[in-house]
Amino acid sequence: MTTPAAKPGGSLVALFADTANLRGMAWMTASGLFFASNFGLIRHLSAEFHAFELVFFRSLIGFFILLPVVIRHASGNFMPKRPGILSIRALAQLFGMFCWYAGLAATPLATATALGMLEPIFAALFAIFFLGERSEVARWFAAALGFAGMLIILRPGVADVDFNSAILVAAAMFWGISVITGKVLTRTESVAVVVAYPAALAVPIALAASWADWVWPQPEQYIWLVGMGLMSVLGSVCIARAYKVGDVTAVSPFTFMRMVFAAIIGFVVFTEVPVVWTWVGGALIAVAGTYLARREAQAGRARKAAAAAQAAEAAEAAKGAAAE
Repeated sequence: MTTPAAKPGGSLVALFADTANLRGMAWMTASGLFFASNFGLIRHLSAEFHAFELVFFRSLIGFFILLPVVIRHASGNFMPKRPGILSIRALAQLFGMFCWYAGLAATPLATATALGMLEPIFAALFAIFFLGERSEVARWFAAALGFAGMLIILRPGVADVDFNSAILVAAAMFWGISVITGKVLTRTESVAVVVAYPAALAVPIALAASWADWVWPQPEQYIWLVGMGLMSVLGSVCIARAYKVGDVTAVSPFTFMRMVFAAIIGFVVFTEVPVVWTWVGGALIAVAGTYLARREAQAGRARKAAAAAQAAEAAEAAKGAAAE
């Protein structure tokens, strides 16, 4: 029998003692391992292939994984209602991957992973500026904390900020755009449309971008390429499972495990030793993301409670009017 998730507002001990939350933590930890392994494979393959070609293979593998979903919904309403926003989401995802794969090729894995965790910070800010969501102190505090972590990692003025680090931050920014456009699209589109169209569009664009520097893989390299795509998909599945079974407050801190695993792989495979500033800055970014996720979850529960209360009041009023 499954133990129910800890109720919002419960004690910290209750949150972490709940078995559902423990499963959520395990799923999030597993996602960190899969993503860190994916980053290691990208670094390994970058020695032989251009970033654009790696993005092509990643997109192609992702599309084939999504193909059963596309076929299942092909007979239904699969035409997008907002193709413009869908195109923006597709391009944001694609440019994010281009930047990420290119920057990861020459940046320590732990550093890159820490900078990648800026994605929810950018998404929260874009939601304020472009979606008109409330400009709350909590969001600005989380953003300030996250960007402080970024500055600690990059240390501009003390250390040289190279191009690779800059485009890794750009990747997080593009993924933030992808998040908020996905949020808008889910109001009118099916999940299959929101996910499948960007994946399908990425394949020909990435192929065209990579053609000038194309290198045909050797037979054994296809195994690494498939593994790269598979690790990314498995990481995404584990994140979805983590938030489905566990409370956000308990699960979100374990996103930091992605950086821990990346540091281990970087050290063992590529002899990288992260500097202390990477750990300090990465921890601040992780705390900012966790705090933001917790506040957003609380706000979402408050909105649902208010909507339920309004519905109950309307039903009571209708019942009273019928009685008269």
